[in-house]
Amino acid sequence: MIALVMGIAIGIPITLIMGRLLGKANGILTALIVIPITTYAFALYEVGIFRGLNASIDGFSPEFIAGLETFMALLVALAYVELRTRKGLRIDDFIQTSITLLPYVSLAIALASQFWPGFLATGMLLILIVVAGSLRNPGKGLSLKPCPPEFGDCLTDENSLMSVIVGGRILVGGRALREFPRAGELIECMKRAEGISPMRKVVGFLVSLAPLGAMMLPFGEITVAVGLVAAYVSTLTAAAMLTKGRSIPCPELAKEYRNFLKEKKRKIDVAV
Repeated sequence: MIALVMGIAIGIPITLIMGRLLGKANGILTALIVIPITTYAFALYEVGIFRGLNASIDGFSPEFIAGLETFMALLVALAYVELRTRKGLRIDDFIQTSITLLPYVSLAIALASQFWPGFLATGMLLILIVVAGSLRNPGKGLSLKPCPPEFGDCLTDENSLMSVIVGGRILVGGRALREFPRAGELIECMKRAEGISPMRKVVGFLVSLAPLGAMMLPFGEITVAVGLVAAYVSTLTAAAMLTKGRSIPCPELAKEYRNFLKEKKRKIDVAV
């Protein structure tokens, strides 16, 4: 289990540093990337050693142990995410974490499945558990309070810029309420916005699983590189599937809000 120990020993400090420097959402993303990939790299080295010795480990093949370590690294990363999102999550962090979680979980599952295909089925079960948990308790971990009375029925936080509808609740960032001149109109607009269709949700979910295809590639750097690109592209594509092309009851206001976000140097396009 040296690979797993090294993955945790290297990954957790990097994750904490990135979270401190770039915010909680980036720290969470770093955990999902660095801990499994670092473990995968050391696991490859372990497999090479034991393959050369033609040995097994407690009756299991070196490949199975390497896959197990990589899969366990994913579980460690998810445990870290759970701890970091248990409370105090901003609306901005929640939105960014929601759209990046599944693609990078899929990549970690692909890395483990390269060593032993059985981890693909185990990984899909894990994904279903994660999705079921988010459906049962949408907005888990968010630190929210009621909006000021003049804005009506919505929830807000202290300093987020973005806004979203989660579980039928309108969530508007605290900075948006204070700094966006038409915040009241924005909330009324969100009340009239159509929900995301089940078909869009299914397609977005399937797109998020695209990094699983990396398990078919050769071992090593090429898998990591292609997998990271696939995860990044699938994140953008899934987000677009859930937001682009939907009917917007107040397009001019939506455009003004997007410009407001860009002016605040947020590199994300939000459909109201």
